[in-house]
Amino acid sequence: MKTLTRSLVYTVAALGMAAQISPAVAKLDDDKIDVTLIVHCCLGNAFWEPLLKGANEAAEKFGVTLDIQNAEFDPARQVNYIEQAIANKQNAIIPMIAAPEAMTEPLKKARVAGIKVIATNTDHPDGAKSGSREAYIGQDFVAAGELIGNRIVTDGKITKGDKCLLPGESPEQHHIASRGQGVLNALRAVGADGEILRTGDKPEEALTLIAQYLLANPDTKCVIGLGNTPTGVIPQAVEEAGLEPLPNGGFDTSPAIMKNITDGKTIATVDQQPFWQGFLAVMMASYEVRYGLAPADFNSSNGIIDKSNAEIVAKFTGTYR
Repeated sequence: MKTLTRSLVYTVAALGMAAQISPAVAKLDDDKIDVTLIVHCCLGNAFWEPLLKGANEAAEKFGVTLDIQNAEFDPARQVNYIEQAIANKQNAIIPMIAAPEAMTEPLKKARVAGIKVIATNTDHPDGAKSGSREAYIGQDFVAAGELIGNRIVTDGKITKGDKCLLPGESPEQHHIASRGQGVLNALRAVGADGEILRTGDKPEEALTLIAQYLLANPDTKCVIGLGNTPTGVIPQAVEEAGLEPLPNGGFDTSPAIMKNITDGKTIATVDQQPFWQGFLAVMMASYEVRYGLAPADFNSSNGIIDKSNAEIVAKFTGTYR
């Protein structure tokens, strides 16, 4: 991952240098490119700040006019924004394919119209085979679930017969379900098991639901959040349920998650580097529109953040991390 990230940084730098050396190669170098970025949910959530920073930074560097829309978990709104982008003759759409059953056909329609489509953050379950996108910038969800599941199994000494709670904002969504499957793979490999709990995307609601579950199931041996909202409130929920601290971890970064890790209340979280999800999607869209350079899939991270590397992440949480 480090090698891939490093080489990608060098590539970005080289592309920028080439543009400086040959500013008059094509008329399109001076033209603005119109791109629609559709965030599938919850712009108030701190998780999105690095993604938006990356997208805006790339837009400024590569001459892109960026239209950011927030669908607030509503598939109909996601479809509506795709249709608007087609009607407005946008050069590219960057969707988060959180509702593939609704979004696949509109995205195919956009591609037929000549609009570039690069998915970010959340991919179609069938990937490029679906015909809904050209490339995907984001996490391998099942592999990431196995990664954090194995870490909690090892550090938490989870053994045969143990049962863990897996709270996630919306388990019906592909990325949450896939993470859950990865965690379950890790638990079942040692004879343990887990139960997925829907928490919604509001921290207060997630806190209450997790605490209530733990009160009703005090024999729970670990808690592994499937998204940043439940991950950030797990230690407090355990405390409110009146239980001893439980081995816990989850996904993503936020001020709350980083504080829990540095305070020793959470073992680890899986980083998906949302900055790259915004920056690279916009950069690739601009270079495909201008120069016909094909975009490429990029696994933005299956890296673990724990006490050993939390300091730099905490320093830049909300901006680049």
